[in-house]
Amino acid sequence: MADVRSVDVRGDEIFINLKITSSEYRILRSSTRNLVVLPTDNSILADVLTTGTLGNGNRIMIPNKLLRRCDIPILNKKVPSRIFRVNNEDYLLIRLDGGDLSIPSFEPGEDD
Repeated sequence: MADVRSVDVRGDEIFINLKITSSEYRILRSSTRNLVVLPTDNSILADVLTTGTLGNGNRIMIPNKLLRRCDIPILNKKVPSRIFRVNNEDYLLIRLDGGDLSIPSFEPGEDD
């Protein structure tokens, strides 16, 4: 994930220097305009969406062939998300895979 290295405010313009991973750089390719910078940590992606097949509730539906193309073998039932409004446009960011949503993990203490 990208890290902000520095922020420079010059009047109405804000310049941000980012450190990005190689995979993020491959996604960008030669795109240098119309980029959106969004935070992705669990405290920001606090809304939980339900995925799955058609049913009575509202669900995020993603075609299986798209999941296979992106090497996502199983779609998690509950996924963290958030809607962001940027320049009068709404973006839905969903973390489909990776990281624990809210399942606590306990490790034995010294007294155990």
